[in-house]
Amino acid sequence: MSTTPSPSAARAASRTGAAAERHPRSTPDRVADAISKGILMRRFAVGQRLVEADLTRELQVSRSTVREALRILAASGVVELTPHRGAVIRSLTHEDAANLLGVLEVLSGLAARLAAARIGAGDNARRFAAAAHKLVTADTPEALDRVLDARANYYKVMFDIAGNQELDRVLPQSRAHLFRAQFYHALTAADLRAMVAEYRGITEAILAGDQALAEKRMRRHLQKSGERTLPRMARLSI
Repeated sequence: MSTTPSPSAARAASRTGAAAERHPRSTPDRVADAISKGILMRRFAVGQRLVEADLTRELQVSRSTVREALRILAASGVVELTPHRGAVIRSLTHEDAANLLGVLEVLSGLAARLAAARIGAGDNARRFAAAAHKLVTADTPEALDRVLDARANYYKVMFDIAGNQELDRVLPQSRAHLFRAQFYHALTAADLRAMVAEYRGITEAILAGDQALAEKRMRRHLQKSGERTLPRMARLSI
């Protein structure tokens, strides 16, 4: 018997592949990632209830996929699953935020070191400079406001260039998104200008291939982030 697929079967397989490409967030992990990025972009707010039916319709996935994605986010401490209310986006406590920043300091510092070590390979320098552009050139109120949204791509490219899959696995990305969203409205123009200067220093070190300085500056940036945000926890708690 011939094992060559019929033209109709080939067309069906092609349609299935195309559909998968159009809907890449069809697995629970990818749906969880989409929700996490929605928190970062403030489409979902801290304390908000996530309605399964709304997510199913918006993300075009099954209800069981959404439920599994919410369980993933609950396990990572981003949402809380409660009887009769369903999933609610958590608010980080002072202890949560301090612990998270301590972990991010170490992991992001290592990523900056690794990115500096690999910055000369391929088009890494061009990619990283492009990702950093909005952060290091912001000097108007409108540009400063966009700094917070530009950070996600900056870190994504930096970790991509670092090229360490184990580092990617242990990074608490969804919790980092939650932290950034929670403090979005608390940062002042002076805070944002300080952040721009810190990112400029980190970027210069990475592009220069200075591994030790890149790690030092990244870790100092995370320390300064704690100094800017942790004292405001009581006022921001929900």
